[in-house]
Amino acid sequence: MSQFTVGKRYRRSYSPPGLMVLRGPKEKYEPGSHWVVGDKHGYAELRLMNDSKAYNANSLYIENIVVKEPLRGRGYGRELYQKIERFAQNIGTDYIQIDSESDVIGFWHNMGFKELDVVYYQNKTAMNKKLRKLS
Repeated sequence: MSQFTVGKRYRRSYSPPGLMVLRGPKEKYEPGSHWVVGDKHGYAELRLMNDSKAYNANSLYIENIVVKEPLRGRGYGRELYQKIERFAQNIGTDYIQIDSESDVIGFWHNMGFKELDVVYYQNKTAMNKKLRKLS
């Protein structure tokens, strides 16, 4: 099996190995910055929050995370999420926030997220996770 590498065009100093920045700011970013990131199995849309929409200041919000349909159920969602968590740590956020659909709340619990007792449109549940600092 060949090693997956990320081309220079898709690399950022803050992006962990194997995670492409398909769209988003170069090396300078700020609250409100928006990224589309991905690996060979899927992609995610992320937003850096530091406003009233964030439950905690300095949060990275995962707008969506998608694994290619034929690859689902093989652990690639966990792998992509772990890269996103490292991305969040690299840009210095303290929390990751999501609004989970009811059928995947268990996945997010397994990733260490806690429910915030807030339900949004289409019965999405707000969840967040405090990140550990990189050593």
